[in-house]
Formats: sequence, C-alpha cells, structure tokens
Amino acid sequence: MARKLRFIPESPTLVSITNRTVQGRYLLRPDLVLNDRVLGILGKFQRIHGVRIVVITVLSTHFHILLIAEDVLQQANFMRDVQATLSREVNRLTGWRGPIFERRFNATPVTNEEKAQVERLKYVLANGVKRTWWRRSWTGRA
Repeated sequence: MARKLRFIPESPTLVSITNRTVQGRYLLRPDLVLNDRVLGILGKFQRIHGVRIVVITVLSTHFHILLIAEDVLQQANFMRDVQATLSREVNRLTGWRGPIFERRFNATPVTNEEKAQVERLKYVLANGVKRTWWRRSWTGRA
C-alpha cells in the first residue's frame, strides 16, 4: 500500500497529528513517570525542531497533537524524534518489546478558517475529557 502524501499548504500551518498503539494496547496508560517523560520529550523536540505545540491529548491507546509547523520536513523530523524516543521510554517502563505504534502517524493540515481550527481544538480536548481518569492522573490527583 502506498504512503499517503503529506503536505503543508502554506507556512505556518496548524496540523492535526494522531497515532495509535500497536494492537490497541494500553501502552500509553498514564502514570506520573510516563506523564513527565511525555512532557519532557515533547518539550525537548519542540525546542530542537522549532514547532509550536498548541495542545496534546495522550490516551492509553493513542495520542492527538495540534501543532504549528513551517513545512513538512520540520513536522516529520519532530514526529520521528518524538515517536522514537517515546517508544524507547515506553518499552523501558512497561517491558514491552518492539514498536509501540501500529503505523505511521496521520497528519492533517487544518485550514486557516477560525471555525475549522476551533472545531479541531474542541475535538482534541474532548478526547481527554471522555476519560476523566486520565485527566485526574495527568494532574497528579487520584
């Protein structure tokens, strides 16, 4: 199967990125250590690659990121480093061996229309709200 073409229509562009764990396994289950690692990884590679993260929601089986990227190469390099480092950390913390993501990440440019951007932001935030235990764990409260 051919890979989907990725593009960014103009610079900078808001991009919605999603990826799922292999076999829908709960490899991203929240705990204080994993939460700190995820934030550290995102912060490090955001600084290195110059993307701007708008929002991220991490659930047990997948994640959503809204970020602003200048071009496809910047976005791809950021995601390559984030996913590779996150995979190593998850493997180390959970004892899982091998890849943690089922396939390549899905990236969709969001138009410059305010309504489209607000709708995408609502969608990403709503994913985290559906599972209140994640939100509580993310903030460190039981």
